[in-house]
Amino acid sequence: MSTMTQKFLSTIGAVGLLAASSQVHAQATQDDVAALKAQLRALEKKLDNVQKQATATQKQQAVTQASFANANAAMHKKAPVPFIDAVLTMPGNRPTFCTGDGLNCVAITGRIHFDAGAYSYSPKSAATLPQSVNDGINARRARLGLIGTYNKDWEYGIVFDGGGTTDGQVVLNVAYVAYKGIKGMVIQGGYIDVPYTLEQATSSNNTLFLERSTAQVLATNIAAGDSRSAFGGQVFDKHYWVGAYVTGPTTGAGVNHSQPQPLGATFRAVGVPINNDISTVLVGFDALYLAETGGVTNNTLGLSDRIEVRIDPSTNALLNTGTMAFVNSANVLSGEAAVKYGSFLASGEYFNYNVQRANGLGDLSFEGGYGQASYVITGEQHKYSTSSGSFGGVAPARPVNFATGDLGAWELAVRYTYANLNDLNIRGGELQNTTVGLNWYVNNNMRFMFNWINGTVDKFNTAGVNTGADYDVFAMRTQVAW
Repeated sequence: MSTMTQKFLSTIGAVGLLAASSQVHAQATQDDVAALKAQLRALEKKLDNVQKQATATQKQQAVTQASFANANAAMHKKAPVPFIDAVLTMPGNRPTFCTGDGLNCVAITGRIHFDAGAYSYSPKSAATLPQSVNDGINARRARLGLIGTYNKDWEYGIVFDGGGTTDGQVVLNVAYVAYKGIKGMVIQGGYIDVPYTLEQATSSNNTLFLERSTAQVLATNIAAGDSRSAFGGQVFDKHYWVGAYVTGPTTGAGVNHSQPQPLGATFRAVGVPINNDISTVLVGFDALYLAETGGVTNNTLGLSDRIEVRIDPSTNALLNTGTMAFVNSANVLSGEAAVKYGSFLASGEYFNYNVQRANGLGDLSFEGGYGQASYVITGEQHKYSTSSGSFGGVAPARPVNFATGDLGAWELAVRYTYANLNDLNIRGGELQNTTVGLNWYVNNNMRFMFNWINGTVDKFNTAGVNTGADYDVFAMRTQVAW
């Protein structure tokens, strides 16, 4: 083989080797790229998994945070008040039913005042009426009824009474509607206990004695008092009370609506310059006007009262003007005052009664008044009531419980009453009473009252004979009220 041939073959071999080497290198490069791509796909897959895990974690955290927020909000959010048809409560032992929102309520109310008494009675002449009186008992008040509120601002009540002068004769005591939607104001109408005079504004559950004073009863019987048809209102605050009413007949008067009806008006204004937990000072002015006497004749009027106890109604004849004819009108002007300091309470009222007559008869002027005081020896107080402008009862600090030695609250009281119904040709008599009382407050709903009344009525007829009487009365009351 020639040298040229050898060179050619060597060249061909080198080229072959170079081609083979290039092919091997190219194959190696492709394998590396494939491996890198596989690694990239693996990395991408791992990244996708990591991203999915992160997204799932974020969603779970968001759900957890939302659940916690909802739970926290639910924990602080007030649960809705479920609707309840009625809720029974017993404030002051008075059964009271109210709707779930408390806007509408109705309560069962009542009071029992059961009296017993004995007289020591001495007529001043054979012309005295009555010549004798009877000991006995009397359901002075036996009341039962309903009072309630409607839509919070409206109050209503209807109460019947089976007590009084004749036990068992049930009469309508009160039936009224009142608006109390404005603080410190009451507007009411119906048959009510007209809040005229200090004693009348004081509930019969809280009076110091079995009966209100004769002087006060003479005034209220003209055109106010219990069970009187009336319309009016009152405004009050801690330091004042003012009220005015237009009045008509009473429920127990056997009203015949085909006949003229009595028509009157009352006004009471009270200032309370001092009023705190220890002391209260009250001064006031009262006025009553009777424009029409009503009835068949429409021009008669009579003033009378029993001797501050209601056991025997015949004692009504002692202090009595009889029937006064040709009466055009009547009015009463009065003043009142009271002082409370701790457990001590004193009060009094003065009345001037005036009767205007026609047909040439002169006008008449009478007068009366009372002063009374009490002391709660166990330390409790009569608290002033802003809404009534009067003083409430005694709530014993230690209600009676013989097992623990608690004996309730005890109070001593005394009163002097004066009334003079003599003027011109009217000889109604002159009364002077002194009453000593002991009140035992068993608890907030019960008390026992003991009164000794010593008094006299002087009443001279046209012949100059004294037809009055001297008397002592021993009386007690068992009282339950709710």
